[in-house]
Amino acid sequence: MSDLTNILDTADKLFRKYGIRSVTMTEIARQLGISKKTLYVHIENKQDLVAKIVKSYISEETEMCNAAVRDADNALDELLRISIYVQNQIKAINPSIIYDLQKYYRSVWKLMDGFHRTYILNMAEHNLQRGVEEGIYRADLDIKIIAKIYVGLFPILSDGETFSLEEYTTSKIYGEFMKYHIHGIVSSKGRAVLEEFMKENTLNSIIF
Repeated sequence: MSDLTNILDTADKLFRKYGIRSVTMTEIARQLGISKKTLYVHIENKQDLVAKIVKSYISEETEMCNAAVRDADNALDELLRISIYVQNQIKAINPSIIYDLQKYYRSVWKLMDGFHRTYILNMAEHNLQRGVEEGIYRADLDIKIIAKIYVGLFPILSDGETFSLEEYTTSKIYGEFMKYHIHGIVSSKGRAVLEEFMKENTLNSIIF
């Protein structure tokens, strides 16, 4: 593992556990067993560190989505693979991360938001089109509207206003949304496919 990779991995784990703003560069250096001076050889500042971690996350999510498209038997299988991945990611992070990005790291947040509004939106549209063509999604769906509704969920997951994070976990909100989304788009044929998936795949308990 390279020095930079080790730095990103350590910082990412700390951010996921405590949130971004709560973790100092001093704490990151201490966890790595190096001086801050050595840390700054690889990282310009905290903004640069956060940006590198988010870019790494975007690359990882892109690879996962591409693999889901490539390996899934049908559109519903593809959607469930992606949903399970996202659910696991959400469970592993402190909800304050999105708030911290929005408030204190606007340029990095715009990078993440742009990824959702372009790549993820495109993925959602293709998934819906695939499902309609396979007959497992309803034929009367307005694909562009449904895809934008799907992508529109992400900014409100932890805004603390639409859903109080003291009352609802981000994971719970996402899980309920996905149930609502999936049951709203499947056809009668798709519902049968979904029931079979739920019987055969133990991972479905993450969402359903």
